[in-house]
Amino acid sequence: MDDKTTPIYQPVFLPWHAPVLENMLSLKQQQRLPHAILIDAKSDQDGIGFIWHFMMLMLCEKPHDLSPCGRCQPCRLMLSNSYPDIVYVTLLYDNKNKKMNKNIKIEQIRELIHELHLTRRYDNLKIAAIYPADKMSIEGSNSLLKTLEEPASHTLILLITHNRGKLPVTIRSRCQIWPLDHPARQTSMEWLQQQGMNEAAAEQYIDFSEGDPQLALKLQLGEYASLVNQFKHQFALYLKNEIDVSKLSSSLAPVEVSLVRRLIRRVVTAYCYQFVGLNAKGVVSGVVQKPAAQKVLLLASRLDRQLRVEESNLNLQIQLEDVLISLKQIIKFE
Repeated sequence: MDDKTTPIYQPVFLPWHAPVLENMLSLKQQQRLPHAILIDAKSDQDGIGFIWHFMMLMLCEKPHDLSPCGRCQPCRLMLSNSYPDIVYVTLLYDNKNKKMNKNIKIEQIRELIHELHLTRRYDNLKIAAIYPADKMSIEGSNSLLKTLEEPASHTLILLITHNRGKLPVTIRSRCQIWPLDHPARQTSMEWLQQQGMNEAAAEQYIDFSEGDPQLALKLQLGEYASLVNQFKHQFALYLKNEIDVSKLSSSLAPVEVSLVRRLIRRVVTAYCYQFVGLNAKGVVSGVVQKPAAQKVLLLASRLDRQLRVEESNLNLQIQLEDVLISLKQIIKFE
């Protein structure tokens, strides 16, 4: 998103969303909907598209098979992103700094609260959605608490997060928590093959994505398997001192930051397994190397934090080199 473009949100429904949607419709029919729901989405790919479908289905006058009709007035307004009783709060673009804000600010939450207390335009729920909810500032979370404790009538607050542990306990305790999990492996396989993957590729990418079929598809489109193979070759040369750490890290410079993090995490995790005497499937396959295991586990614990520097490619490369040097020292020591 930039300062000139307002995105048009569209609903996204995938087969494994069904349990959450069925629960919502059942509670709505029984008039037992809670005033606040926290969707704990395991996949980073489940975001505003899912929430838009959730809200649209809830407001639809004639839903069918967990899908909104698309023809009634609420559906038409939702599809054009103009339904007046919806408040959506997310990270905003900072025109001054020319980048996305890192937090949802208190002013946004205050505006949401104000909107919830205004008179409804339609005889239906007024819905406020916050995504990603774990990005609310501390002040914003505190500001929301009173509204969660004393909600306005005919309102629903939806929070969606991929990391509910980062939300204050005070927020979590005032919401019903609904998990949105990855599907069973067979369901993922079938869906990926429907998207055009052959069975072998689907198997490989489900493993790469740790069971997340949407991420598996994204990784396949980005030719992640090729990246893994190239890095394995380069890393082997680095361990044999045939290339230095600068050349190894520079080879990742053109790669999307999220993929670099995933790739390095995969390498470090593989050594975690190796040093504790397990293979990739968790089966005992070797001798435990306790000192090395302890060191690589410490490296793994600080990995995400250390590779989260995104202000410049230079900062990322420096952090990446530090991780790679540390890992090499652990491996060579053994």
